[in-house]
Amino acid sequence: MTDWDGAFNLRDLGGIPLRTGGSTAIGQVFRSGRPETLTDAGWAALRAAGVTTVIDLRNPPERTRRVTDPVLADGHALGVDIVHAPTEDPDDPEFMRVVGPWLDHPRGFAGNLRMYPEKLAAVFTTIADAPGSVLVHCAGGRDRTGLVSATLLRLADAEIDAITDDYGAAFREASRRHARDLPALPLPGQGGYVEPMFSDAEIEERIAERVSVLRDWIADFDVRAYLSHAGVSGARIDALVARLQSDVL
Repeated sequence: MTDWDGAFNLRDLGGIPLRTGGSTAIGQVFRSGRPETLTDAGWAALRAAGVTTVIDLRNPPERTRRVTDPVLADGHALGVDIVHAPTEDPDDPEFMRVVGPWLDHPRGFAGNLRMYPEKLAAVFTTIADAPGSVLVHCAGGRDRTGLVSATLLRLADAEIDAITDDYGAAFREASRRHARDLPALPLPGQGGYVEPMFSDAEIEERIAERVSVLRDWIADFDVRAYLSHAGVSGARIDALVARLQSDVL
């Protein structure tokens, strides 16, 4: 189990079964929510795990610290390349019309990918080129991180049920953490939108409906063709597969 002190919704994309046998490589790609919750010890654990690149999928206004975040020593991220690579443009009216109603739902994945191939290409190029392990995160580690993670796992030929299980687990933790942290979040009209609080039963209902949609979409998604069309070179696509498949039997 991956444990970096203070980490929010942290998961290793390793150990996930592949359709052809074996499993994805452990310790190559991690996913999480916002890293501002990491303590100095958490950042030290991140570096000890071999992470050289952190890919931040958030938009600029989201990259802020909260009063509840730990105070860190100078140089806490020394040696780690922080790459800002948003997957969307919330200031684009067309994006908000097409994807806006589905920002917390896999129904929005296809539209997001279709509208911003260059943004997704930047994310996957960075993963392919990273000299060490990679952490990919957004705010909750649920939706944008879920899109990137599901796409990467599909490229690696992970079992479909395993992909949806990974998505469901991250959605569950993000939703539960939201309920715990609700008093510390900004209120509507005071700096941000607050998602309604859901019970555990409601969270499971939301996961079940979303997983059904994700399963149908991901099964038909030709990731290699998409990335190639988006401008990711064949060598980099092969590098992405190799990174995730190094534990194949």
